[in-house]
Amino acid sequence: MVIAYHIILTTYGTWLPNDPRGSYSKAVYDAELRALGDVRYGRQDPQPDGNTLRRFWTASRDKLSRPQFFINDSTRPIVARGFARVVQSLGLTIRACAIMNDHVHLLSLRSKHRVEYVFGQFKSQATHALGLAQTPWAKGAWKVFIEDKETIASAARYIEMNPIKAGREPQHWDFVTPLSPADA
Repeated sequence: MVIAYHIILTTYGTWLPNDPRGSYSKAVYDAELRALGDVRYGRQDPQPDGNTLRRFWTASRDKLSRPQFFINDSTRPIVARGFARVVQSLGLTIRACAIMNDHVHLLSLRSKHRVEYVFGQFKSQATHALGLAQTPWAKGAWKVFIEDKETIASAARYIEMNPIKAGREPQHWDFVTPLSPADA
C-alpha cells in the first residue's frame, strides 16, 4: 500500500526530454526541440557540467512557446509560502522539500487527496504567491509511490542532499515536519 509520494515538479522549459541530464521521456515531439538532440533516457552518468547545461538551455530558449522559468534566491521563499498554504489547507504532512532552481522535490505522506490534486495545488498556490498570470511550471509532475518506511527515509535523505550537492546551503521550511529517528 502506498504510504507516501516523492513528487518532483519542474519549471517550464528547464528539463526537456532531450536534456543532457537525462529524462524519462520516450520521445521529443516538437521538431524544433528535436533538433537539439536525441532523448537521453534515464539519469545520465556522469551528469553534465553546468556549462553544458547552460548551453542547452540557451539553445532551447527560442524554441519554446514561452520563457523558461528559473527559481532563484529571491523567489524561493515565495514558492515556499505558496507551498505552506497548500500544506495547511489540505492538512498534509511533508517530510522533506528542496526548492531548486529548475525543479522541486516534495516528500508527502499519503493523504485523503489524490496525488495529482496535491501537486496541482502546490503549482497553483506557488504561481499565485509569485503573482504570475501564467504558470511557471511544466505540465504534470513526476511522482514516485512509496510503500515502506525505509524508502521514505531514503527519499528524505536524497531530497535534503539536493541543495548541498548543488553547492547550496541546506533548506529548512516551516511547512516540513522532518522525519524523527523513530520514523526512519
